[in-house]
Amino acid sequence: MSIKVQWNRECQFKVTTEGGFSFDIDATSNTAPCPTEVLLSALGGCSATDVVLLLQEKGFEVEALENSVTHTLTDDEPRLYKTANLHFTVEAKGVSENDVLFAAQEAVAKHCHVCLMLQPTIEITCSVEVAA
Repeated sequence: MSIKVQWNRECQFKVTTEGGFSFDIDATSNTAPCPTEVLLSALGGCSATDVVLLLQEKGFEVEALENSVTHTLTDDEPRLYKTANLHFTVEAKGVSENDVLFAAQEAVAKHCHVCLMLQPTIEITCSVEVAA
């Protein structure tokens, strides 16, 4: 896999993926997300994908899923991610909080590549709720 990062100006870059998708990043967060926000987005997106797939494997028809990622930073510079909580809100007929929690924990511990890469340095937890 290859990613191309091209400097535009100041702290702004254009990222182009091997598949031809592109997006902007800005270390100052003035015009685009900063690189660390993109990292958290990857964590949220990857884990959400796995939760949906795991629930579907159990026979649930997922109608909606939202993953809200919150984090804490270390006190000292450089301010690194210390913890991240993945809060999954799921709407699916017949699903329970236990079903969603099991899927979320499985995703974080065994399936999500981004979680597995980050867990040696970031404590990743999850919480869940079932939408009415």
